[in-house]
Amino acid sequence: MSETPDRKKYWIVRKKPVFIALGVLIVVVAPFSIWIFGELHAANKAFDVFCQKLIATDYDAAYAEASPDFQSAMTKQEFVEQQTTLRTRHGALKRVKRGDIETKFDSSGGFTTIEAIFIFESAERQFTFRMKKVGSFWRVYSYKEL
Repeated sequence: MSETPDRKKYWIVRKKPVFIALGVLIVVVAPFSIWIFGELHAANKAFDVFCQKLIATDYDAAYAEASPDFQSAMTKQEFVEQQTTLRTRHGALKRVKRGDIETKFDSSGGFTTIEAIFIFESAERQFTFRMKKVGSFWRVYSYKEL
């Protein structure tokens, strides 16, 4: 019977460093995880706003949702022509189905890559979008059709 208290004491002493390490890990990882989740949510929301403007054929407003880098690489007229060509070829954009999402942060800021399927009246086209954090807002940085 005297063996049991010693054995219990042994396991408590052995487990204490493990519990301390787990506690420290949770304290460090939890805030980062909450922050990343918030960033993903904000990027998704900005992407949804952009897509809703495309669906509504409000191309000027969609273009305004893009980052300054995007706007310097493509004029508003080029963007409108590109969207009009897609609409002419495939019919009206009915909805956008989001796929895989990945967020990365580097020395030039935060980027979220979003895979999406654009569902038109007569076709489905797959795109990859890159969202960039500009100030405190996520904006469309670039996209390409796959």
